[in-house]
Amino acid sequence: MNRSGYYAWLKKTDENDKDYADYLLIKILFDKGRAKHGHRVITMKLLREMNVLMNHKKVNRIMNKYDLITKVRSKNPYKMIMKKNLEHRTCENILAREFKQTEPQKTLCTDITYLWIGNRFIYLSVIKDIASREIVAWSLSWHLGMSLVFDTVPPK
Repeated sequence: MNRSGYYAWLKKTDENDKDYADYLLIKILFDKGRAKHGHRVITMKLLREMNVLMNHKKVNRIMNKYDLITKVRSKNPYKMIMKKNLEHRTCENILAREFKQTEPQKTLCTDITYLWIGNRFIYLSVIKDIASREIVAWSLSWHLGMSLVFDTVPPK
């Protein structure tokens, strides 16, 4: 074995010993969080709970070195179904907050309001003309759904 290789090995073993004390602190928090905490959360908890200031890059390096791998949460299947249905999509902002309109029946806005009646809610859907500020159509329902909105829109 050559001399430089021996000293490189010796330096590497010294680094392992240097990181081992920090590894034990990180391992305590990692196990306490049931392997769900990543390097950012562990860095914050080191400072908050153990009063130890450690750089997030060092925490990440030690976690990679000692194979402290976090569990990755699976995607919510119901959220994926909602995205496929396009039920909660947002539309393009055509109005661009220009609410002072002069031409009636050109720009309409809509809103759904929850009203507390007795011991349950009733839902009021309203369509309003922005220029004249008058209510064009409205509809009441005990249930919140797309049928409430479709019932509010007047036929042509």
